Amino acid sequence: MNKAAIEVVDVKRSFKSVKKEEGWKGTMKLLFNPDYIVHDALKGINFTIPQGEFTGLIGANGAGKTTLLKILSGLIPASSGSARVLGYDPFKRELAFRKSISIVMGQKAQLWWDLPAIEAFDLLRAIYQIDKDTYKKRVDELTTLLDVTKLLNTQIRRLSLGERMKMEVIGAIIHLPKVIFLDEPTIGLDVLASQKLREFLKRHNQKEGATIILTSHNMDDISELCKRILLIKEGSVLFDGDPHTLTNSDECLLKVKLGTEPSTEELSGVVGIVATAIIKDEEDPTTYLMNVTRSRVAEYFQKLLTKYSVADIGIQEPSLERVIQRIYQQ
Repeated sequence: MNKAAIEVVDVKRSFKSVKKEEGWKGTMKLLFNPDYIVHDALKGINFTIPQGEFTGLIGANGAGKTTLLKILSGLIPASSGSARVLGYDPFKRELAFRKSISIVMGQKAQLWWDLPAIEAFDLLRAIYQIDKDTYKKRVDELTTLLDVTKLLNTQIRRLSLGERMKMEVIGAIIHLPKVIFLDEPTIGLDVLASQKLREFLKRHNQKEGATIILTSHNMDDISELCKRILLIKEGSVLFDGDPHTLTNSDECLLKVKLGTEPSTEELSGVVGIVATAIIKDEEDPTTYLMNVTRSRVAEYFQKLLTKYSVADIGIQEPSLERVIQRIYQQ
């Protein structure tokens, strides 16, 4: 069994902010007797990740994903509980720990914007004390794989978003860290750039055995890269396991085209499923997608025929995004 790379035990994190009332009285109160609001970003998180595992961390905005990554990378401390990464307490920021991890935040540039990419990498080589021959070999290999060799002498700020993100990823793994935290690395990227980056990350994980935690709202990132997901809602873990077990359930999507345009509420009453499990096609208002139990499809079809004229019917496998949406709604 692989040794644990990350261990999180009952980790909680709270933030305190000042509440300001309107008017000058509110301003005076803010100065002399402020009221505070406490927000619990994490509410007792527990999980263990073995070395070499590629894990997805997903949830809505404000669920606590970035807060958790900041705790694991040592940027902020936990309010209570214990977090260990490669056996280190992250917030102590020991040199050996910092050399063993990296973090990429898709919405925040970490390379020096006014420097050409190659000079930014040269600085990282000096910081991490990488042998020159080894460094050159890695830069050549990584830039070739991500198809950015011709851009090495271009200033970071003059690169497109996709090109910059590729450089950010190269800068983050140039010292071959054992643990990598990726916070929305494909945000804003086009389909081709996202796919290139996913292929690169998968190859790096398999070749180097790095432990990777990825947060993303793009379910293609999660389904293609992660063998395990942690689904977080309001600071708590709702699901921890293989994402494919969510889509391999007895549920499926029943796609029907009717001769009329009933509301989802009306259709819900006829079929006998909740209205939130029904989606009307925006381009064709007579077509509906219904999240139903696979073993009862014939029953639902018969109910539809008693009330409506059915022009077409089909069964689709539910997407990971749709399944997670259902979990959140429930």
